[in-house]
Amino acid sequence: MLLLWLAAFVGGLAAATFGSRRAVTAALIASERSRISPGLIGLTVLAIGTDLPEIANSIVSALSGHGDVIIGDAAGSAFTQVTLVLAILCLAAAPITADRQTVLLVGSMTTGALLVVSLMVRDQVLGRIEGAALVVAWVAAIAVVGHEREPELVARRRVDPAGRALPHAIAAIAWLAVVGAAATVVVKSFVNVTESIGLPELVTSAIVLSLGTSLPELVVDLTAVRRGAVALAIGDLFGSSLLDATLALGIGPSIRAVTVSETATAACIVAAMGVLGATAVGASQPVHGRRSGTVLLLVYFGTVAAMLIATG
Repeated sequence: MLLLWLAAFVGGLAAATFGSRRAVTAALIASERSRISPGLIGLTVLAIGTDLPEIANSIVSALSGHGDVIIGDAAGSAFTQVTLVLAILCLAAAPITADRQTVLLVGSMTTGALLVVSLMVRDQVLGRIEGAALVVAWVAAIAVVGHEREPELVARRRVDPAGRALPHAIAAIAWLAVVGAAATVVVKSFVNVTESIGLPELVTSAIVLSLGTSLPELVVDLTAVRRGAVALAIGDLFGSSLLDATLALGIGPSIRAVTVSETATAACIVAAMGVLGATAVGASQPVHGRRSGTVLLLVYFGTVAAMLIATG
């Protein structure tokens, strides 16, 4: 039975990754044809698209009463994407250019959000009001980034007058449904596997599940970098990290309050320190290569070690 759940877990992640990539592609085309600002696509449209597994997992986990899966996956993904995934991009596709001010701004917001969540869960409950506040915080953060980084982030695309956005928007919604179904399988199989082998949900979600749900970022952003769209990739990674710490973490509890383990506070603090380390690296210079990639790998493995100690 364990092998079946493992197979379902792997298959669900594969389906979620595939569906996320298709949803992102369709959403980007629809965005281009509806005059959405290109600089914000990475931070918003692309970030939401590649974070669909985390968002779906948050909702499914809340409805099924697995609060530790929400905290672990969201916090783990938040630091994994800006450390491990960014490290892989630096090592595989150097040089990588980054808007230092945007990285510093978004990374600082993500760090702050995780620290706020660490305070929210001190009573071992993440309620509906707190969840809704995190969703609102993401909207407010994106508004601040868009305002502060003009005109770098808010320049208009040239629109193809013959193009139609509606068919691609419908396609994006259809692929979102695929991601949601796949995420349901992932959460259910993950919970059964952890229960079968006696592992705590929080630490395994933060380290193992977060790797799986970060696959869409790796696939999409590596493709973007190789096509010369580095700004989109960097925007997606830091935008996804911010989204994990706010909208993805809060959307499930905003529907149904969840209880979490007493180590959830420590997990959020450790994740915040990981994001802070990655932000420091990303904002240290405008161009990043193998050296930055190596440092980011060290930050990732250091954060994982600290997570094991803090939640063990």
